[in-house]
Amino acid sequence: MNSDMKRNQKKKNPKPVQTNPNWSLLQQKLKSNSHSTGNRKSSNNDDSDNHRSILGKRKERPDSEVEDVPKINPLAPVNDDTSLTDEVAMDCEMVGVSQGTKSALGRVTLVNKWGNVLYDEFVRPVERVVDFRTHISGIRPRDLRKAKDFRVAQTKVAELIKGKILVGHALHNDLKVLLLTHPKKDIRDTAEYQPFLKDKTRKSLKHLASEFLGADIQNGEHCPIDDARAAMLLYQKNRREWERNVKDQTRMRLKQKKHFRINEEDDDGEMRVMRSLLHSSKAGFIFRLSSRRSIFTGCRAVMLPRFGGPEVLELRENVPVPNLNPNEVLVRAKAVSINPLDCRLRAGYGRSVLQPHLPVIIGRDISGEVAAIGNSVKSFKVGQEVFGALHPTALRGTYTDFGILSEEELTEKPSSVSHVDASAIPFAALTAWRALKSNARILEGQRLLVFGGGAVGFAAIQLGVAFGCHVTASCVGQTKDRILAAGAEQAVDYLTEDIEVAVKGKFDAVLDTIGRPETERIGINFLRKGGNYMTLQGEAASLTDRYGFVIGLPLATSLLAKKKIQYQYSHGIDYWWTYMRADPEGLAEIQRLVGAGKLKIPVEKTFPITEVVAAHEAKEKKLIPGKVVLEF
Repeated sequence: MNSDMKRNQKKKNPKPVQTNPNWSLLQQKLKSNSHSTGNRKSSNNDDSDNHRSILGKRKERPDSEVEDVPKINPLAPVNDDTSLTDEVAMDCEMVGVSQGTKSALGRVTLVNKWGNVLYDEFVRPVERVVDFRTHISGIRPRDLRKAKDFRVAQTKVAELIKGKILVGHALHNDLKVLLLTHPKKDIRDTAEYQPFLKDKTRKSLKHLASEFLGADIQNGEHCPIDDARAAMLLYQKNRREWERNVKDQTRMRLKQKKHFRINEEDDDGEMRVMRSLLHSSKAGFIFRLSSRRSIFTGCRAVMLPRFGGPEVLELRENVPVPNLNPNEVLVRAKAVSINPLDCRLRAGYGRSVLQPHLPVIIGRDISGEVAAIGNSVKSFKVGQEVFGALHPTALRGTYTDFGILSEEELTEKPSSVSHVDASAIPFAALTAWRALKSNARILEGQRLLVFGGGAVGFAAIQLGVAFGCHVTASCVGQTKDRILAAGAEQAVDYLTEDIEVAVKGKFDAVLDTIGRPETERIGINFLRKGGNYMTLQGEAASLTDRYGFVIGLPLATSLLAKKKIQYQYSHGIDYWWTYMRADPEGLAEIQRLVGAGKLKIPVEKTFPITEVVAAHEAKEKKLIPGKVVLEF
């Protein structure tokens, strides 16, 4: 019996099993950790919980560990690959030049499809910056002191985007300040993508980034890197559907092309859409649709392949017609005039800007009919007769069957004047307008002295008279009667008369279209204190051509500043270099005066566009003193 009890006692109190010492140590450590991390359960349950955790149940992380996880930036690149990819996103920041209302490139950024930066540089504009727009652009004066020259940045960007899918938001603005174009088929603009539009209204990039990416951008100063990355990510997230839409639109255009037959009818080669098309659709709809991808695929154009004499000009066939931007108008040219600037550009003036883009089309003035309009154009309709002028630095000029101008560079042609007469007016008149209204801010009753009776001088005389000013002009003998007939109170032949003796009194403004040292001296001395001297012979372009942008532009700026200070101190007057600029208000007033018969530029001779070389030779040799017009 005692032996049985001993056996039962041995069973109730079995001898402890000898465990591996490492396992025992691990169990003790796990128990101590469970006690130190929290008191959510009683100590009796801790052991069992820890054992279950060891057996595979996911262990909870402490709250502090969860809170320390950084928030993921949706715009951060997914790798560090900085290679050039088939898709490139671009964003530009602009600064204000001229009077602050005109935009110029201040910074340009390109990223690849991964969001890694390919190019990011501050850019020094050609014109003086008057508004850095820091609250939006983030650009400060110090950023532009050692910034890239515009031409260098422009060339690099053109090289990077060539043959690539270009992604961005409102890209037409970026391309405009870069003075570049890009094939419409290769542009992916998040401002124009149909699924991103709300009630056909464009959304801002900030709104799109927040709605579709969960990214918060453009709070205060813009970061072009973030903006380019946001545009690229929006494209990548919608790439498959986006590219499918592009293919569908291409197929639709090809189908529509089968219905378009453009015949050359009439002796002047006027292009017309066939009668069957006009019967089946409304012309306005057709041409609005074609403004996205012009149905006028090729045309004649006078090309400048290199700088030189009149013989370098080439009239080429089948020159491509670019697609229109939303604010642009396609004008079928009827007449274009030859300006002195056209001859100077042909000879090499402004080569610092034009050289990288040769061959280019020259010409600034145009008069003709609206052939197509961009999507945002409201002022014009197809078939309307218009006239206008391009900016001096425009790379695609008007010596072509189809000119492209922005909406603000055109106005309706008065029915009382012909296309030939209308084409002679806008560039010269807008140059004179800028001098008198933007620079001198001339008022009724003030005295104006004009040196030179050329197109700009003659326009300035007529504008001055229209403003109610007392106008005196110097000229060559044969134009004296014409100037007096235009309303000038006195006309002095500077070849036979001493203007300093013949003219009495002081003037409020002097416009010098000749720009020689002698006329500058005389003009300055004729001004009363507070007056304005304006010359067309500014040296910005010539110095830049001679020394390049890096040296020439600062040199021109310092030269102008020196003269301003010199004449302000010695005579108490303002000194200006005057250049033509687009001015919708000025163009509207010019149109009104032309319609009323109060403003005209006499045309001496016309040539067909096929004889452009002969026309330039006649101007070069001064065989024709007045205005020459090319007809189409």
